[in-house]
Amino acid sequence: PATCVPASGTLFALGDTTVRCDASDDAGNDATQTTFTVHVQDTTAPAIDDHADETAEATGPDGAIVHYDLPHAHDAVDGQQDADCAPASGTTFALGATLVTCAYTDGAGNAAPSTSFHVRVTDLTKPTIDEHDDVTVEADGASGSIVTYDAPHAHDLVDGDQASSCSPASGSPRAKSTSSRFRRPTCCR
Repeated sequence: PATCVPASGTLFALGDTTVRCDASDDAGNDATQTTFTVHVQDTTAPAIDDHADETAEATGPDGAIVHYDLPHAHDAVDGQQDADCAPASGTTFALGATLVTCAYTDGAGNAAPSTSFHVRVTDLTKPTIDEHDDVTVEADGASGSIVTYDAPHAHDLVDGDQASSCSPASGSPRAKSTSSRFRRPTCCR
């Protein structure tokens, strides 16, 4: 048999390698050397790890800045790499669910099947209402008095500052009680 270099079973590098083969008979006559090329190519697409959905609490009316770990892409030649995702980690995500799509292309141009996950920005933080002092008024007559007051403001990270609604409402008639003191109304957003 001919002797070839590099030998069969050798690790061949990515790309083209020329193999040279020689032979001689028992009488010492050398054959004309022949060559062939071994092509090692990368046509296998990488794979991207699955990524769980992310949830974040809104920090303002625009939503929240959300940081997430990039999923890994695995490739036989390039090894483990970070996938490219959009919208990117550290982006401001709007209230609700946003689809994040991740992709990766290896050095040989093989694209991984894209993967996706959701970033959900929720508003679970309750608004707060400013404290309001008790209101004391003089009765107008036997039936009581009409009382007006400024409704306290409500503050919310997402909705901002708004007037609250109170019950009984400002301007409502109030029955006379044993004391002339008008109790603090119950206010809600």
